Amino acid sequence: MAAITAEISAWFSARFAHLEVLAGEMIAALKLDEHRRLELTESTRRRMKAVAVRALADHPVLDGCGVIFARSALDTENGHLEWWVREDEARFARYSFGVVPGGDRYYDYEHHEWFIRAFHHGVPALVGPYVDYLGVEAYVVTLTVPAQHGDARLGAVGTDIQVSDLEQELLPVLLRSARSLALVGRHGNVILGNSSRFLPGEFVPAEAPGTERVALGPDSAGVSLLIAAPLAR
Repeated sequence: MAAITAEISAWFSARFAHLEVLAGEMIAALKLDEHRRLELTESTRRRMKAVAVRALADHPVLDGCGVIFARSALDTENGHLEWWVREDEARFARYSFGVVPGGDRYYDYEHHEWFIRAFHHGVPALVGPYVDYLGVEAYVVTLTVPAQHGDARLGAVGTDIQVSDLEQELLPVLLRSARSLALVGRHGNVILGNSSRFLPGEFVPAEAPGTERVALGPDSAGVSLLIAAPLAR
């Protein structure tokens, strides 16, 4: 079990390490004006697109990535995201969100946990699984880290991973054990498991009888490996 735990923990740590690199490259493309407000020029957006497209091409497990800006950093009531999604193996597109309060399909992302933890708490976060806002009707998990420009925090940099892609990466590792195992998020919701005993999205109480949990990856992400006692025969 120690080998499985170490391998999965290393996988999540690597995902967050890549996200930190992505954040650094995204933020390097940004500039602040004399009033410390963002200047989102076309040149800046082209540079950010190039970073995002390369990340999606180099990491097939990612379904989307980009920067989610705090309205305070923009000095506006409207939100703003520079977010790119995978259309297929070789095509990537920028996704447009409803960011005007009161407008059609308004996306008030600043109330989402993945934004709050990265922007307000300043820590890496993993949230999910949940049904994706983009309407792909698939379970996803979102990973975020703070978007920091010098001493100014501008929002969050994030990646989305569909649970089906996560299963391709990690389920073979979990299946090496004869025990029932599951990856669980900080609120006790199953991300994926190696048996029908634990299904994605299902809530498992912290004190569920016959189980133990081992923390994985960055502490602030809140991911753990749930290990169930063998079923009585």
